[in-house]
This record gives sequence, C-alpha cells and structure tokens, in this order.
Amino acid sequence: MQYNNLNLFCKIYLDTDLDRAIVLSDISRTIGGQPGPYSSLVHGICDLDVIRNDDFNEQKRKVLPDGFLFSKYLIEIEPCKGIRTETYITTISRLLEGLWERGYKAVASCDFEELLLNKGGYNQLQE
Repeated sequence: MQYNNLNLFCKIYLDTDLDRAIVLSDISRTIGGQPGPYSSLVHGICDLDVIRNDDFNEQKRKVLPDGFLFSKYLIEIEPCKGIRTETYITTISRLLEGLWERGYKAVASCDFEELLLNKGGYNQLQE
C-alpha cells in the first residue's frame, strides 16, 4: 500500500479516571518502552505523550457518539525517524487493542484511521 503524503501524526482520545502514571504504565506494558520525563514514553518506534485534554468535560464525555472528544486524556504520537510507516501503524493498532483489552475507552484520530484495528475505534462507540 502507498503511504506517500500521509500525515503520520496520530491522536488517541483516552477516557479514564485513572492517574496518568498508571495510563503510561499500561501503555508501556502494551507496546513496550519505558515511561520518560513528564508524560512521555521512551520507545524506539514512536514518540508518545499522554497529556490532559483541554476540552475535557465530565458530562459531555459520556454523550455518544462524539463524547470521546471530551475525554480526560490525549495520547499524541509521531513516528521516530527511520521507522517504516507500516511498522508505526501496526504499533498504534497494537496500542489501541491493548487499551481496549484493559477496559479503556480509546478512539484514534488521524489520517490513517481506516488502516487501524477497528478503524481506530470510533464505530465501537456506537455498538
């Protein structure tokens, strides 16, 4: 598949009341890497940060289908230099799968959602 001109920045809306350190630990268990400074994950495939969502809203986050936009956290992800696009996208799919298996509500927002497991998770919210 051609990945030319594909913006590889990915944002995952993650809703949980757990502490950010626990979220980072769960991410590390899912895709590897070590929690880094602040809210980052040191990983060989991608640069990853877990940040608070400025749009977080306690009530709106529960409203389907677009409540995910008001999730408590955002995971911002970019590939490391020299990493194959296919490897990067596979890693994000593995991350989403691991988050869902741990009971997190997670939805990816990126130019390549269609290539991710369950198309990034948006459709799962409506089931």
